[in-house]
Amino acid sequence: MTYLNPSQANDLIHELYPHAITIAEDVSGMPLLCIPPAIGGLGFDYRLSMAVPDMWIKLLKEKKDDEWDISNITHTLTNRRWKEKSVGYAESHDQALVGDKTIAFWLMDKEMCKFCLVTCVDSHSLKLSLN
Repeated sequence: MTYLNPSQANDLIHELYPHAITIAEDVSGMPLLCIPPAIGGLGFDYRLSMAVPDMWIKLLKEKKDDEWDISNITHTLTNRRWKEKSVGYAESHDQALVGDKTIAFWLMDKEMCKFCLVTCVDSHSLKLSLN
């Protein structure tokens, strides 16, 4: 049986499907992940911004909305290598696998079920979540 390393697999995908887009899931911060193979990289088209969903869940679990550090949020959302394309996302399959709540439930929690079925109730959590 023959195995391909990520660079070879990525090359093969682009050779067979020239319009394909490859996205790497990497937590190590590998520097050459999205650099073309011709200059020593692995050639992936995008990198997942994996720190983003963790940041949102940490904020929702540990801080009230008026305690959020906007400069830290901005840094996390924009922290990437120059000219490296990335995919940002808010929720991760990893969170679902460990039984964590969705972002909607972190924002609205029991109020989502309790108040969404009743006439409009003034709820700070629902207003924050729905706006």
